[in-house]
Amino acid sequence: MNFTSVPHITRPRAVARHLQTISYDVTAACMTSSYLELPGMFDAAGEGNGLVFVGRPGPLSRVARIEPGQAVRIDYRFQSEPLFFVSRIMGEEEHGAWRLARPRSVQRRTRRGNERHPVTGENGLRMAIMTNQGIQPFPIVDLSSSGAAVQYDPRRIGLWIGRRLTVWLEAPERTGVAVTIEVRHVSRRGCGPGHKFAGVRFVDASAQARQAIDRVLVGG
Repeated sequence: MNFTSVPHITRPRAVARHLQTISYDVTAACMTSSYLELPGMFDAAGEGNGLVFVGRPGPLSRVARIEPGQAVRIDYRFQSEPLFFVSRIMGEEEHGAWRLARPRSVQRRTRRGNERHPVTGENGLRMAIMTNQGIQPFPIVDLSSSGAAVQYDPRRIGLWIGRRLTVWLEAPERTGVAVTIEVRHVSRRGCGPGHKFAGVRFVDASAQARQAIDRVLVGG
C-alpha cells in the first residue's frame, strides 16, 4: 500500500458538523464491512440526528451480511480530499440503508511517507497479543515506522477495523516493548487456511517502542 492516513477532523462538535454537511453534499461513497465493498451515498437520519449510508440498488442482494454492531469503514471525497472514517452499524433504516454511529474522528488518506519493509523469518520479529489462550506471538510480515502487517489466527484473537489494543513487539535477544495499535485493515488474501492478515498503525508509540522499530528497519 502506498497510502496511509492522518487525522483530519478530531473535535466531537466538528465531526458532528462534518457529518451533517456530507449528508447533503457528498453524492458517492463506499462502505466496507466483512470484505464486502458496497457503493452508495449518504443521507441524513430521521429528525436530522445522525448519518445514514444508502447502498446502491445493484449490490443489495448481498446486504444480508451487514448486521447491527458490525464495524465498517466509509470512504468518500469531500472538497477534493480523500477522506474516511470508521463507524459501527446502529441499525437498518430500511432495506439497503444503515444508520451509522458517530465516529471519533475523520481521517484523510495521504501518500505514505514511510514505506513498509518486508520482515523475513530471520529477524524473528513477532507481535505478542492477548488471546483466548493467553499471550501468544504472531509473525510480523512487514513493518514501517508508523505501522505493520501481522499474520494471526482468528480462532484465537478477534481483530476488526477500528479496534485498539496493547501488544508487545518481540525479537530474539531483545526485551519485548509494549505499544498500542489500531486495526486499519483485515484480509485473508495470501494467507494459508485458518489465518488472516491485519494491517495496523502504531498509536502514540513511546520512545522505547520507536527505537525498537528503528533497529529492525535499519537491520541493527
